[in-house]
Amino acid sequence: MVKNIATIEQFAKQIYELLKSDRDVNIGVGGFTGEGKSTFSSKLLKSYSKATGVYWGFDRMTWSRKELIKWIDGDPKSKPNEKGLKKGQLPEYSAILPDELFKMFYRRTWFNEDQIDAIATFNMCRDRHLLLCGNIPNFWELDTGFTNRIRFYAYVPTRGVAWIFEQENNPFSEDNWNKTENKKRFRKHRNPYRITNFICEIHFNDWDKDEKIEYYNIRNQKRLSAITENKSEKIERYGAIKKQRDALIRMIMNQEIKCKKCGLINKTKLINQDIAEVIGISPEAVRLIRSGQR
Repeated sequence: MVKNIATIEQFAKQIYELLKSDRDVNIGVGGFTGEGKSTFSSKLLKSYSKATGVYWGFDRMTWSRKELIKWIDGDPKSKPNEKGLKKGQLPEYSAILPDELFKMFYRRTWFNEDQIDAIATFNMCRDRHLLLCGNIPNFWELDTGFTNRIRFYAYVPTRGVAWIFEQENNPFSEDNWNKTENKKRFRKHRNPYRITNFICEIHFNDWDKDEKIEYYNIRNQKRLSAITENKSEKIERYGAIKKQRDALIRMIMNQEIKCKKCGLINKTKLINQDIAEVIGISPEAVRLIRSGQR
């Protein structure tokens, strides 16, 4: 039996009150593909928009980390206008919906410089009272630096139902999500109602016909742009890495070593095969790099 059922409007107002009190509110929405993560997120942000009077529409969805950061921080090259906003920067109390947080803050790319900078930028969300609500199939595959900044975790187990959890405010807890403990409790009871971090269950309606059309039109357009953007970033990033690798190979192969016995200076005795085995490329590739043909 569900002990605490809330409406999506009540949850939206609670979020607004938290933001007004200078607390940050980032929300991660998880669940299997097709169960309604995007539906829940958009419904929540529309209700939040009504509570705040600040516009939100499907055009405030993004698949691009660059666009997300621009909405938060604005164009760093521009100057603030009469409202104090830089070019591209959203107004105070705006809501943002990254529809694929998985690609933006995947935990196995925690070392990516852009990702580190993006996580640091979330301080601006709090300063400007922005609401960020993002979707991901598996919440626990997000960068831990990001999950620690999430206040609410919404899980959509089936269409029309969302379970809401929050971090435990416990000064002695090593994991404020109590992941290991809660996993055992859920397996035992098959529901979240006795889980430490559980707040409430929310029921919501599906999109109407017009909402579905608008969502898919924007998704198809922006998703394609984000894929192209990500490919360009990878080519640029890996191109720089390749140049550094090639320079390092030439430096190692041209290194001069002084003999301790006779004092003569000789070139390194490494051969192409030695370098190739260490870095995982062919000896022929090493030869071409050394000769400047690659």
